[in-house]
Amino acid sequence: MSGIEPCTIQSSEQEIPGLGNPKIQKITDDVWGIVDLYHSAPGFFTNAGVVFTGNSVVFIDSGMTIASAEFIWNAAKERMKGDEKLYLVFTHHHSDHIFGARVFKERGARIIGHQVIADELADDNGFYKSFIAGHMKWDAQTADRILGDVIVYVPDECIEEDTILDIDGTEIHLLCTPGHTADEIAVWLPQAKTLFAGDAVYEGSNLATQFGGPEEWRQWIAGLERLKQLEIGTIIPGHGKICGTAEIDRNIKYLKDLLAKNK
Repeated sequence: MSGIEPCTIQSSEQEIPGLGNPKIQKITDDVWGIVDLYHSAPGFFTNAGVVFTGNSVVFIDSGMTIASAEFIWNAAKERMKGDEKLYLVFTHHHSDHIFGARVFKERGARIIGHQVIADELADDNGFYKSFIAGHMKWDAQTADRILGDVIVYVPDECIEEDTILDIDGTEIHLLCTPGHTADEIAVWLPQAKTLFAGDAVYEGSNLATQFGGPEEWRQWIAGLERLKQLEIGTIIPGHGKICGTAEIDRNIKYLKDLLAKNK
């Protein structure tokens, strides 16, 4: 990771349903990775991020549960003045990245994401939470205990192409990187040489390719090739450990091998 050694702060909270084992990894004073948040798959965790820009705070994904989102919020609140503008960027629409959004939305955060997210999540009315509960074979009480009182939101601002946000002089690049899903966005911070990759990059595990086929996998490879052109020092993937650019190459090889098997 180009010599960067993140400062790690371990959560002291234990045995809280839906929390996981979160850690704050400070890439810089203003750029934090929040790693090892709860995921419904055993032994698997979700990552998120926080970016401080002076008069604003940008949250990148909200975790899968209200407990995870509250951890992210409380961590950030420790250094907030209280009058910052709040933003929440969705890297894509999957539950493990958006179910905690209520924590930020109810505090005034403006949600930014891909237009496809709005198409996927419009008029949810509790369906997505029920779908996850059914998939996990949870009854309603178990889903409430683990996930919390989830509300699914569509973005307040939608993008359909690469977009640069200028927030208090900090450039935040939203890069469309479809493949895992059609609405995948990677968040690039050139000043910190840091990439919040969402599920465009998996660290140390097989890629979740089941949401598409060869066409989507080729799009995924093309997006990864674009990311390789950036001057990246640190990658916070959607899942797994903080890593460097070698993981992009591993992901590309994985997808190319998968394409070769599916000719």
